[in-house]
Amino acid sequence: MMAWQRWVTVGIILCILLLVFALLMPAIYHGREAARRSTSKNNLKQIGLALHNYQEAYRCLPMGGGIREDDVAMNGWLTMIMPFTDASPDYNSLDLDEPWDSPANVEVFQRVRPVFLNPSVPELFTSTGFGLTHYLGNPNLFYQNSSVQFDQMQNGLAHTWMAGEVAGNYQPWSYPFNWRALGAKLCDGPDSYGCLPWSGGHLLFADGSVSFFSNKTSSKILKRFADAPPIATKEQIEAPSKIFQTGLYHWSRIDLQTNPQSRIKYFVNVLRNEAGAALVIRIFTYEKFELTEAEKKEPRALEFSLPELLLQIDSTTDIRKALESTSLFKTASPEQFQANVKTLKALQKQLQ
Repeated sequence: MMAWQRWVTVGIILCILLLVFALLMPAIYHGREAARRSTSKNNLKQIGLALHNYQEAYRCLPMGGGIREDDVAMNGWLTMIMPFTDASPDYNSLDLDEPWDSPANVEVFQRVRPVFLNPSVPELFTSTGFGLTHYLGNPNLFYQNSSVQFDQMQNGLAHTWMAGEVAGNYQPWSYPFNWRALGAKLCDGPDSYGCLPWSGGHLLFADGSVSFFSNKTSSKILKRFADAPPIATKEQIEAPSKIFQTGLYHWSRIDLQTNPQSRIKYFVNVLRNEAGAALVIRIFTYEKFELTEAEKKEPRALEFSLPELLLQIDSTTDIRKALESTSLFKTASPEQFQANVKTLKALQKQLQ
C-alpha cells in the first residue's frame, strides 16, 4: 500500500513539473524572440547611422550598386558603408576595382557581418559560400550608380524609408543589387519585407528612426512610403532575376602543414551543408608578422596579414599538380606536402 502511494505521489509531482514546463516554454520562446527582434532593430539603427555618416563624408548616400559601362557589376551599398559600421580592417583589404564576385575579395565576402543579419533567420550563407544580408534597401534611394541626397526626399526624412528586414530570397551582403520594392503587404512571401515569426517587420527611415509594422498594416500606408520621392526609373532599379540558394551552411577551417619557422601559412576553408557534405573548398594563404613589443601594445596592431585566395578546388582539380604551381610547394617539406595532398584529396571526395 505504501509503495502504491509513493508511486502516486511521484506521478503527481511529474505531472506538475510537466505542466509548469509547458507553461514556461512559450514564455521562454517569446522572450528569446523579443530579444532577437530588439537586436534586429538595433542593427537597422546601426545601418542608419552608417548611412548618415557616409552622407556626411560624401554629401550623398552610397550608390546602390556600381555598374560599369560594360555592364560589369562592381560593389553595392552595404559594402560601401563597411568603414562606418565597425573598425575591422576588412574594407581596406578589398580591391574595389574588382567585380563583387572576384576571387580577389572572396575571403572577406564569404564572412558574415552581424550588423547585416536578423538573428531570427537561421540562413547565413549562399550555397557558394557568400555571407548573407537579411536587410535590403529602398530602390528609389539605392539603385544602379545612384547618388541620392537627403534634400531630394521631399516628404521629409521621417517619412522616407531606407531599408528593412526581408522575409526570404536573401542575397549576399556584397551583392551590388541589394534593393527591393516595398510591396503592398508585409510577410507576404519570400519576396516581401518583414519577418515571418513576428508577423511584421521593421523599417529604417532616413531620419535614423526604426519602426515596426505588422502584416496587418494598410496597403495605403505602405504605398505612401513606397511612392515617397525621389522616384527612380525602371531602368535604374533593374536587377538580375537571380535567386540565391541559401540554407543551413557553415564554414569549417583546416590548417595545412608547413615549416613551423615559415612566416607564410596556409589553411583550407570548407563550406558544408546541414548533412556535413562539402560544397566549396578554398585554400588561403597569409603571412604572420613579427611584431616588436611596442607594436604588440598598439590597439590595432595586426599579427597576421589578411588571407588571400590561393586556390579553389572542385571535383575535377588535379590537386597535386595544382599545388605544385603554388608557393605551398616550396614552403612545405616533401612529407608535409604529401600530407597536405592527402588531406585535400579526402576533402575533394566529400564534394557534392
